[in-house]
Parts: sequence; C-alpha cells; structure tokens
Amino acid sequence: MIVISFPLSILPDRATLPLTVNRIELTDIRAEYLQQQLTAITKNFGSIAGFIHLHPIMDIPNTSQISYLEIDKIIIKQIFLLAKHLKLSLNTAAELGYSCFCTVAHLDGCFGLENRNNFSAISGGLFGLTKSLNQEWSKVFCRAIDLSTEIDIVQSAQFILAELHDVDRCITEVAYNSQGRKTLTWETI
Repeated sequence: MIVISFPLSILPDRATLPLTVNRIELTDIRAEYLQQQLTAITKNFGSIAGFIHLHPIMDIPNTSQISYLEIDKIIIKQIFLLAKHLKLSLNTAAELGYSCFCTVAHLDGCFGLENRNNFSAISGGLFGLTKSLNQEWSKVFCRAIDLSTEIDIVQSAQFILAELHDVDRCITEVAYNSQGRKTLTWETI
C-alpha cells in the first residue's frame, strides 16, 4: 500500500502510518511532477490497480454562508489530474480482474442535502468526477462516499471497505450518517 501525501504547505497535518505502508510525499503540485511521481511508483512498486482519495476534514466555521475553500480547489484539481494519469493503469487492471477509483468526502453524510453549511461545497466535485469516471471507465469500480464527521475513524474505515466490496455496480455514490447508509433514488411525479 502506498499513501500519496500532499505537500506540507497545502496540508500540514500528517497521520501516522504503519511501517508497512509506504508514503510518497509530494513537494510540488504541478501536473508534470505528479505524473513523474506516478511513474516512479509504478517502476518501484508495480502497476496501480486501485485509488482511494480520503478528502481531509476541513475546519469550517458554522455560518449561514456556503464555504468555498481555496485549499479544496487545489486538492480537487490534483484528484482530477490523478484520474487523468491513472486512466490507463486502472483500466488495464480492470481487464485483468479488479480495479477501483474511490473518493471519500465529508459533506454531511447525506450528500449535502441536510442544509448544513459547514462543509466545503467544492469537495462535492468529487462526486461528479467519480460519476463521470464510472460512465467512461465501465470496468473500473467507481464509488464516491460521503461520510458524516460524526462517524469515528474505525467505523469510517469499515464503511469504506464495505463499499469497496459492494457487488452492486449500479450505485456510484453513497452516504453514511448516524442513521446508516443512504443512496440516492429518483422517482417520476
């Protein structure tokens, strides 16, 4: 397992990782540098067959305004670039068995529909990216997950793992809050 960490200038907090997990510390956010790092990962560790983005929980004041954080713009742009560079690797892995592209955000555990304004709306762009990739990369398992910040880290990990093993590929986005798992449905009126 490899964890790619954003530059400290963007995200100064780092989780402590087990010794069995390799961390690649990015020092730059240019597209060329990102591609170089992915090439180095492939050379040193083998083809990339899965990608999970854990979007950081941002400290957002509870106001009546919708938050649009600059740091979120930077991170989301990097995830779009990563998707571009991972296209071949993930699709090749899918042809050979299983591959995944998964994004995890912290809106409100209800797709941002609970009318809470203390989350960054920009991170909702991960859902659009994941749904688009699901259409374009038909053999790659794509899932976007919205986890309420009320859910602890152990339960969050269990929910993410459950989604990665879900056999229902018709669902592309799910949310979890204190009431459990939520999916979106539509109905004609």
